[in-house]
Amino acid sequence: MANQVKIKGVSIAHPETKYDNQFFIDHFHALGLEAEGLMNHLGRKERYLVNPEKENTITMASEAAVKALDSTNTKAEELDMIVFVSDTPEYTYPSNALLFNRILGAKNAHIVYDMNANCIGMLSAIDQVNAFLKSRADLQRALIIGSVYVSNIARKDDTVMYPNFADGACAVVLEKTEEPIGLIASNYHTDASLADFVMYPAVGFSQLFNENIPAASKKLRFDPHDVSFFSDEWKKLITAMLSRHNVQPAEIDHWIFSQFSRPEVEEALQKLKVGLDNYTFVGEKFGYTGVTSPIFALHDALERKRIKDGDKVVFCSVAVGYSMSSLLYQF
Repeated sequence: MANQVKIKGVSIAHPETKYDNQFFIDHFHALGLEAEGLMNHLGRKERYLVNPEKENTITMASEAAVKALDSTNTKAEELDMIVFVSDTPEYTYPSNALLFNRILGAKNAHIVYDMNANCIGMLSAIDQVNAFLKSRADLQRALIIGSVYVSNIARKDDTVMYPNFADGACAVVLEKTEEPIGLIASNYHTDASLADFVMYPAVGFSQLFNENIPAASKKLRFDPHDVSFFSDEWKKLITAMLSRHNVQPAEIDHWIFSQFSRPEVEEALQKLKVGLDNYTFVGEKFGYTGVTSPIFALHDALERKRIKDGDKVVFCSVAVGYSMSSLLYQF
């Protein structure tokens, strides 16, 4: 009897149009602002942004979902669940997951819902859906779709969000298995002390249609704040998770962190006293794609065969406010 849940396959999708650092350097130079230093520090070279005339959260997510089903030879009607993960959904009525039930023809996916945990959303969804599938004998497969369209909500004079974040989608197919693989552990930490520094809509949805408020003031508000302690908190989160299963950091075969800052990832790995040879960072190729970023990195690692059968992989990310999530998974 199947008692484990495996990641059967992953896929990614991004907008057609690619932007390099020079585009943003020129953009902010025209505004009398500087953004190059932070882009270089975080590890940016290229990223993709939505063309609003023909792309949005739904179109990117649809592409990722179809790719995931095709690459795993999974038929849409075999799905029991669809979970859509985003902090920039195209709709709130109806749920986007319900729309994907129709778009994909997933007529047997009767458990459909949206969730928003900001940048830890995909990791949280994998953890939740894993537990849900295990708890129900009648459920076999689930599709988790993530999509982010941050270029739509970022202010064009914001030197942090606009040039460093990017748009993209991902999809993960989860399936029950009798193989001795799957999610081993998860861990979370929340400290809401930074909850007021990054907000969208900046005025709240209750004031979104107030014509007396300028449109720019309704977009995402980012106030500078210190997050230099994140690597220390990641170390605590991961160490606690691993210790509950008698696993040492040195036993981890690959690491996938938030793709926002390469130096922050390397700092965390150094504090965990592991080498810098076994992690994947794709922020230079795709920018920071928020909730989807760990899956962009996972897709890259699998494509390049940096993760092999039997490998133990740690995922870790952080969401604004802040909350953190980590997973220990064996492939």
